[in-house]
Amino acid sequence: MPSLTVENYLKAILQLELKNGATTISTGSLATALDVSPGTVTSMLKTLAESGHATYRPYEGVTLSESGKQVALRIVRRHRLIELFLVQTLDLTWDQVHDEAENMEHAVSD
Repeated sequence: MPSLTVENYLKAILQLELKNGATTISTGSLATALDVSPGTVTSMLKTLAESGHATYRPYEGVTLSESGKQVALRIVRRHRLIELFLVQTLDLTWDQVHDEAENMEHAVSD
């Protein structure tokens, strides 16, 4: 089971892919999205590559592997289900649920 940090990186890469319509995401854009330094991103991308979740090419960027994409999709799915639960069951508004779902998505089982 991937760590919380690994899950956050995989999810951010997937979201940038969907937003930009590109399969390769630059280190800089990922650093901006996660609000961390480019050096920190480079270190994590090497870890993701070693674990088989991504392919990292220095100066080019990162691409999710099939296993990385599956993990990222699971996290996004959990996030959206938690948001739906909070809205439908606890009567919260949509603008209230994102941050709470962000915290809960790593603690809830599939």
